[in-house]
Amino acid sequence: MIESNDRQDAAQIKRSTPSLDGADVRAFLLLNPDFALHDAELLAQLLPKQDDGENVVDMRQFIITKLQRQVRTLRDIQSDLIEASSLNSLAREQVHAAALAMLDAPSFDALIEFITLPDGLARMLGLASATICMEATGQINRAETIGIRLLESGGVARMMGGTMPYRLVSNVQGSEGLYGDRADLVHSEALVRLEFSRVTPPGMLALGGLDMEQFHPDQAADLLEFLARIVERCVRLWLDLPPQK
Repeated sequence: MIESNDRQDAAQIKRSTPSLDGADVRAFLLLNPDFALHDAELLAQLLPKQDDGENVVDMRQFIITKLQRQVRTLRDIQSDLIEASSLNSLAREQVHAAALAMLDAPSFDALIEFITLPDGLARMLGLASATICMEATGQINRAETIGIRLLESGGVARMMGGTMPYRLVSNVQGSEGLYGDRADLVHSEALVRLEFSRVTPPGMLALGGLDMEQFHPDQAADLLEFLARIVERCVRLWLDLPPQK
């Protein structure tokens, strides 16, 4: 009686167990092509020990080829990361050197000349041009604007597209209003907002790139913002201006 019940239980389990045929297995593997690649024990059972005939598919060569492609991809990614790290390091050194040069300027005029003349900040950063801009108001002394390009009221927000702290643009034609006679050399640009003081109008640091992708929207801007903060502080110190806040 007990043996009969055991047979009935086994039959019931067999009937309740989902059945898979070859088509189901094949469909699953097609939908999950990498499933077997991550199971060493399964691969050992599936891969043929040797090429025993025309109908035997040599999976080993397929696996080796796939792994070789993955290794090449990882090496390419590694090379890109190393190159990007080197470029970022170079940019950081250039920006730090430029910051020290601005802090060492012997006068306000010398500071403005370093920032705006081609052999100053632009040369040090590998740029086509660099410019300080400020919105014009009746409170600005003309003597203080030598080398500083004046914008109409609201010009900073208009050029930067709102209240963003910076704007990076690739593949542009430089504006003569910003870069003067060097505008033809500018093919990308970084515009960084300057807030010199609570008693001065908004300003902007315009950096013109020689290459179309020297500045681009996906680029990190922390070094550019650091450079802008140095410009603000240097101008504020030389003109004895109160802080922004």
